[in-house]
Amino acid sequence: MSQAEFCSQKYINTAWADQVKMVVFDFDKTITRKHTGGAVMLPAYANDDFIKANFADLEFFKFVVPFIRAQNCLVGIASFGQEEPEAVLSGIPLIRKYLKFALGDKSEELIPDELIALWHPDSKGKEEKKVGKQDHLEYLLNAKSAAGVKMNQIALFDDDENNCKIASQKKARVWFCPAVKSSDTTSPSGFHREIWAKFISDKGKAGGGCVLM
Repeated sequence: MSQAEFCSQKYINTAWADQVKMVVFDFDKTITRKHTGGAVMLPAYANDDFIKANFADLEFFKFVVPFIRAQNCLVGIASFGQEEPEAVLSGIPLIRKYLKFALGDKSEELIPDELIALWHPDSKGKEEKKVGKQDHLEYLLNAKSAAGVKMNQIALFDDDENNCKIASQKKARVWFCPAVKSSDTTSPSGFHREIWAKFISDKGKAGGGCVLM
């Protein structure tokens, strides 16, 4: 499907934009199909061919991020990945390489570094199952560009049900993006066009509940 074919009400209805001021994507197994852990240890996993194949829905991601930004809505990343000194590529530079592959030279304008929250709760002495992505979302709300945005104006897309549950309890709008096994290279996985179509049809889910697709 070409980008022009995404320009139907199924994908571009903007009723959600009255309520949502920041869309936040998990990275591993939401934007990507395979888990990176925030670090690439082998050069083959950092080349363009691997990155292209590792997007959950590359063509739609190319379309939807600029579309979201055109609605005066911010786009952020919240990931448990971390920098690894011994890695070929890790941390924000790894995420940035994926974003630049998809979004080109405008990647930093569309998703600036200040809107990338990247760490594992363990590194801050916290339990993943208790805090989920909540500290990440608070970090994003404290970004200069996010001034005035409130928790109930965030829409989080994540493949982890626990992260969705915790964020929902804190009043964020959450959309569960089921991920398939990494050996499955054809089934829809993570964030893809039909997840967004449901988000559109539900107008951003004003109730903020955890939507299990």
